[in-house]
Amino acid sequence: MPSEEIRYLERRAEQEIRLAQRSRDTRVVQIHYQLAMAYLDRIHPEPENDD
Repeated sequence: MPSEEIRYLERRAEQEIRLAQRSRDTRVVQIHYQLAMAYLDRIHPEPENDD
């Protein structure tokens, strides 16, 4: 993955975390954290389990 794309995804994850920290509604907080995790998962995907 190009470093430019990684920086974008990191920046978006950080923004979502900041939004979660400012939100009052627990449902909104949860959604922002889920979005942050989705961005981070694109940078650091789970290794596939080859059983």
